[in-house]
Amino acid sequence: MTAVHIDWYNDGRQWAFGVEDDASRKILSLVECSSPTTDKSIEGMEEALKYGVIKQCISDHGSHFISNINGDSRFKEFLESCSIKQILCRIKHPQSNGKIEKWFDTYKLHRHAFKTKEEFLNWYNKVRPHRSLNFKELETPEQAFIRKMKAEV
Repeated sequence: MTAVHIDWYNDGRQWAFGVEDDASRKILSLVECSSPTTDKSIEGMEEALKYGVIKQCISDHGSHFISNINGDSRFKEFLESCSIKQILCRIKHPQSNGKIEKWFDTYKLHRHAFKTKEEFLNWYNKVRPHRSLNFKELETPEQAFIRKMKAEV
């Protein structure tokens, strides 16, 4: 879990904050709420930290992640208190954080088919094979996460 990608998405009904492990594509946290806030962003990161140490956090320049005045924010302070380095994407360059952007495509297409976010995350992380992983073995993000964590230990 060297790095995670984070971002906010609005589907027209609610906001969703996702934390995605860079290596395995596992979604470590999903917060669904009525408004994107710094507090909800911190809540999502705290949930993701239950899986282990995170060294880097890749984000855009959203006001919930940084202050537009001097770059400091409560979110940045939270990351620093957890020894997480924040990496900001280039402005107007969504490819920099493309993994979470692509995940939001899946969220948009499939979230409505599940009653709860937990059911959706179970399907995404543990049932659905991911093409960027070991697709010959139909590897899921959960399987890749476990495989990669064992390699780190």
